[in-house]
Amino acid sequence: MATLKDQILNQISEEEQKIGRKMVLRRYLAEINPHLVQAQGAAARALREENPLDPQMLAAVNLAAALASRVPLCIKNNLQAAKQAGLSTEQIGAIMAQTQFMTGTAVLSASLEGLQALLGPLE
Repeated sequence: MATLKDQILNQISEEEQKIGRKMVLRRYLAEINPHLVQAQGAAARALREENPLDPQMLAAVNLAAALASRVPLCIKNNLQAAKQAGLSTEQIGAIMAQTQFMTGTAVLSASLEGLQALLGPLE
């Protein structure tokens, strides 16, 4: 009988064949904690099944989150997913610009709070 780790590694192999690339992080996590990968899979299925967002909106949200996280592989994968979901080049560019604006505004806001903590209220 296959262990949970073996079952998950087999599932990962099937997913890798579908997407045409190795899932290095997921494979590593399955090796050290297969229960974590199993829980992540359950959460992902629940989000897919109960998600009121249409595929394009979901792709836009995922792309914005990937851009905000600044993880190159996430950005690459979510750019491809956005194209596959039917987002136009203009829409992708707008998502990129909006994400840059919002994350930059958040950094600026946090910086101003830090300055006020050091220098006192600015008037």
